[in-house]
Amino acid sequence: MKTFVLSCMLALTTGFLTAQSPQYTTAMTTAVAQLDSAKSADDYQATANTFARIAGAEPTEWLPHYYAAFSNLMVGFSRYEKDLNKAIFAFDQSEALLEKANALAPQESELAVLKAYLLIGRLMENPMVLGAQITPQVFAALEKAAALNPANPRASFLRGTYVLNMPEFYGGGAKNAKPYFEKAAVLFEQETDRGLLPHWGQRANVQYLGKVAATETKD
Repeated sequence: MKTFVLSCMLALTTGFLTAQSPQYTTAMTTAVAQLDSAKSADDYQATANTFARIAGAEPTEWLPHYYAAFSNLMVGFSRYEKDLNKAIFAFDQSEALLEKANALAPQESELAVLKAYLLIGRLMENPMVLGAQITPQVFAALEKAAALNPANPRASFLRGTYVLNMPEFYGGGAKNAKPYFEKAAVLFEQETDRGLLPHWGQRANVQYLGKVAATETKD
């Protein structure tokens, strides 16, 4: 699976933030802006650390917990090929943070998408053994995300990426993935300024649509 650009090097203490205060908003805005430029596991780890500090200062806010979980997930994806144990540790960290976020906002569509994304990370630990077990869970999480917010493009995008990487005889491949990418493209175009909310996926969705189109040309 492709990773999505995010990172942060914001240094802040945990004692001065108040939910939705100017300090909180500034810290989150800076962190998210820097998050969007991450390129390496170290970048993602810096992001994870920053959002964990913000989450520690704001234990009732789901969004910093989400970003801390997301960043740890990206650490895992960045490291699993070179060091599976470090990747698994990052996935464990992501799962713990996601559980905290879910406790704060159980009906948040973005958290259901992130759960599916984390399950994909878990699948990488042993694809041959875990595929049959995890695939239905991935689809269930994405269906929940779409039900909670039909306008969430990341639910369709992530399903498209998963289907694209499945064997064709299991219903995967470019032809079966294309409708999800097309739906996501429409939803991404309709998505207004998200501010601090999750906004990843659009650029990768365009790339995958191009990949699918190239596959059709070869056929």
